[in-house]
Amino acid sequence: MSSRKTLDKPRGLQDAPGRLDVLARSHRRQVEGVLKRLVRSYHPLMLAELEYSKMVELSTKMVLVGRACTLIGGQPFDGRHMRIAALYGACCFLGDSFLDDFGEAAAREYLERYELLLTKGWFELRNDRERLFYVILARLFSERDMLDPLLRQAVFSLFLTQKRDVELRAAKLPTESGPRRALLRMLRECARDRSGHAITLLAHLLVPGLPLRYASPIYLAGSLIMHIDDHGDCHYDRYHRRVTYMNQVRDPARRLGEIYRRGIDRIERGLPQSRGRELMIAFLGRYYHTRLRKNRLERGRGGMSWTVYA
Repeated sequence: MSSRKTLDKPRGLQDAPGRLDVLARSHRRQVEGVLKRLVRSYHPLMLAELEYSKMVELSTKMVLVGRACTLIGGQPFDGRHMRIAALYGACCFLGDSFLDDFGEAAAREYLERYELLLTKGWFELRNDRERLFYVILARLFSERDMLDPLLRQAVFSLFLTQKRDVELRAAKLPTESGPRRALLRMLRECARDRSGHAITLLAHLLVPGLPLRYASPIYLAGSLIMHIDDHGDCHYDRYHRRVTYMNQVRDPARRLGEIYRRGIDRIERGLPQSRGRELMIAFLGRYYHTRLRKNRLERGRGGMSWTVYA
């Protein structure tokens, strides 16, 4: 049975995870077709690194979620939608690396320079990594009218959340951050907003004029992805002394289960039945279970725990 026929059947992908794997493999090949030539042209050394595989996996994830958002918005998912989602995934990967992988001073400097790019339209390139990021970002922005109010709001909402995340990470815990309950609330809100705004921006890039009634459940789907990610990366984050909501709560697996079940229920109630809704729920279900397994498998591996899980 083809993936298209599967998507036409309510809950079909959720009931048959193997079919979701088929769709992911197909999109992974398409993602490589978009990104590999750009990496070869602007940052060729990256092709020999594990980091390239991680970028392809994140971009494939964005294509699957983007496909769901496009179908929720009532549009067919075509080659242009796939290209936009793949470019966006690569932007997210590179942008997050500037924020997470080179220390707090580098993260703050990146945010200052990225704000200059958003407000002035230029970005001083210093190495191949930044050149690749700028080229991909320029191609992504050229696909849509970036003066659209909802799209610009989504871009700056994501930027402000990233800025808040970096500021919160720099705080000393727990004494300099106030009572533990308040700290947990800030960490939870920051995780929710960072991925919630990221998926909202993806949806607006793919579906201009996306009905506002879909904004809340799509945002919620994004927030679930971040909580699931943080649990999967728990041991890596702890090794590098990164504080997240999921590595601070007691019994994180149980807490994540509560967040996931409540979120899926709200997504089901907030979106009309469609192929897009079922694909989104199928993706979230598969992602939830693989990251629970990642958390268990990665225990004790320290700095080597950030591996690729398709």
